[in-house]
Amino acid sequence: MKKKAMISCALILSGFFLAGVIAQGMPALKVSAYLAHRNEKENVVKIGDNTSEIVEEFDPPDEIHPDTPYAKTVMVQNKTDTACYVRVFVEKDRSDLPVTINFDTKYWTGKQADGYYYYRTVLEGNKKTEPLFTTVTTGKTEETFRILVYEETVQAQGYETPEEAFASIRVEQERGK
Repeated sequence: MKKKAMISCALILSGFFLAGVIAQGMPALKVSAYLAHRNEKENVVKIGDNTSEIVEEFDPPDEIHPDTPYAKTVMVQNKTDTACYVRVFVEKDRSDLPVTINFDTKYWTGKQADGYYYYRTVLEGNKKTEPLFTTVTTGKTEETFRILVYEETVQAQGYETPEEAFASIRVEQERGK
């Protein structure tokens, strides 16, 4: 800053000197001056790591009995330090069988139009969700079946709701097509 001030003062004094020389009829001198300014700022961009997995507590029965509840707990675990939003897709492999699943609606939304259940709050790093469900009940059937569970997570930072966060990914995917 002192250097800029000294240069400015020198230029002003030179201007006064030249004005005096020109006023006395002496030949004029040409003087050119410029100031240059350069400023840099280093920005660090860090990519968030977002890894999760389905955590399931289930002991498959040897036989299926009609009208019987079976304990099956499904949660999602955040495996990193990055806070995220979670959604889970759940479907029976045979829609014709009378099987019911008791989905939690306190911590999870009901099934949305896109087929997913959304965890209502941010899942902090290295934590598990509350169970999406804990019981599967057979109806009047003894046939075997499977419950398909698929989960997705997205970084929570920058979004107010899980629906908003996942919608942003859909927009980015559509732009990339």
